[in-house]
Amino acid sequence: MGRRASGLIAVAVLVAAAGPVLADVGGSWRYHDLWCFYHGGSAVIRGVDPYDGPTWAMLTDDPSRLADPRGVKAPCPGAFAYPYWSALAFAPLALLPYDAAAGVWGALLLAGAIGGIALVIRATHAPALLVAAIAAGSLSFIQVLAFGQLTGVLLPLLGLSLVARPSRAGVAAALLFLKPQLAGLYAPALLWRADVRYVRSTIAALVVLAAASVGAFPAWLGEWLRELTTNRAEIARPLPTAAGLATLLFGDARFAVVFIAVLIAGVALLARGRRIDRATYGAIAIAVSLFAVPYAYSYDHLFLVLPWAVIAAAAARSDSRRRRLLLAGLVSAAILVPWAIFAISFDSRSDTLNAVVPALAALLATVSAPRGATMGPWQKTPPPSSPTPKSRRRS
Repeated sequence: MGRRASGLIAVAVLVAAAGPVLADVGGSWRYHDLWCFYHGGSAVIRGVDPYDGPTWAMLTDDPSRLADPRGVKAPCPGAFAYPYWSALAFAPLALLPYDAAAGVWGALLLAGAIGGIALVIRATHAPALLVAAIAAGSLSFIQVLAFGQLTGVLLPLLGLSLVARPSRAGVAAALLFLKPQLAGLYAPALLWRADVRYVRSTIAALVVLAAASVGAFPAWLGEWLRELTTNRAEIARPLPTAAGLATLLFGDARFAVVFIAVLIAGVALLARGRRIDRATYGAIAIAVSLFAVPYAYSYDHLFLVLPWAVIAAAAARSDSRRRRLLLAGLVSAAILVPWAIFAISFDSRSDTLNAVVPALAALLATVSAPRGATMGPWQKTPPPSSPTPKSRRRS
């Protein structure tokens, strides 16, 4: 057995052992989204409607929440907030008792976070230790682990959408719709001038998800849209998105259109005359998407590891002055700004101002691109070549 295989087995064993420990430290995430997804899967098994308010309230009721002296809010208000295919995906996990399922989820979460970061590093040819350190020190990474978020489990799909062959990349991008705010504008953006195999596989995967959902619960789409336009619209007001920022500053979420247009215009202006390769294009797309979608939290910003890696890779290829500027911008945008906003707004428990984080990531990823002819979104930047050693003088 080779060293690489032995290392992978060792990591797998550590992740499997650490998963239940992480779940135990997080209180099995009973007051967070895992509780909701688990009961979405439970609704599938029981054959009940997760989009019906009273049914959902009865299904997700947790007496321990009421007994908690902190006065914990209900983690799953309204009804199930995701497409029915997300509930179908959680049905196997819902076959287990909740605490056992949380232990399995902890292992999946760690594996997803580690694997996702590794795939992003591979896609961007960025310095591995730097990207890992930036990701591990980010507010979003800590929140993903603390809250047991699906974002961490889905992170490998972000990398696969760039490094896999077009047919597999399309499936990976489509599966991001398990949590639609992560697919957002990103998956559609990759369709632009894409390989026909990517387009076909993306559409085919979405058709399979939709067909399975309709086959299991024909009325799901209308009921899910009703949930989105009622309960979720209210919940989205203070979130760290363009809509949340518009609501905070102007009291009207419709001003988000202006913010989004300004960001896209800024990116387009800065991109002129720059060599935008496939990874950079994806990095800009995911950052703009996380700013533009109306429903996303700070922990979803873990997907910004892609633009962060693009910036780190650009810094590694730059001269010393440009490298210092890019690294200063990277550390500020990825770590200092989010944590500062978190600290300032801790008492209010509102991180709406963190909407600036994906916007900064989009702009920095754009300016990090070198000058030169723009590449197609499916062209890859070759890995940096090793410097040629100077020939030795013969004595």
